[in-house]
Amino acid sequence: MKSALQFVLLLLVCALATGCASTDTQVVEKGRNLKEVHRFFVLRNLKDNHGIDGRIVRALQARGFEAESGPITMLPDSAQAVIVYEDRWSWDFSNHMVYLKIGARDPQAVFPYVTASYLKQVAFSTRVDEVIGGVVDDLLKAGR
Repeated sequence: MKSALQFVLLLLVCALATGCASTDTQVVEKGRNLKEVHRFFVLRNLKDNHGIDGRIVRALQARGFEAESGPITMLPDSAQAVIVYEDRWSWDFSNHMVYLKIGARDPQAVFPYVTASYLKQVAFSTRVDEVIGGVVDDLLKAGR
């Protein structure tokens, strides 16, 4: 009986500990930064059904940068960095963002040299714009 109670308590602790998992990571390629970058182009993700590209543009503009979004064919010559993103959503009686990764790359490159990501179920009271703003801040901080 005692071992069964210990087992149940162990399962309860494990369930509570894993329910609040969150990961904020930043990766910066050695020798690269965003110090001189003032003009961003957010590459529209064709699988985006939530307008994340526009939200990232607004977050960058709120921080004093020039930013616009669109498909790769609309990439302006003046863009100093291209922002790419990947988002994932889950449905639990409503849509919740569970993952967001934002990266900055050179306009001619394929892979980002600075990335920041977020992994956590967004609570009902958390606004997606707040999450995006936080990840953009992490990206800019990591790139400086």
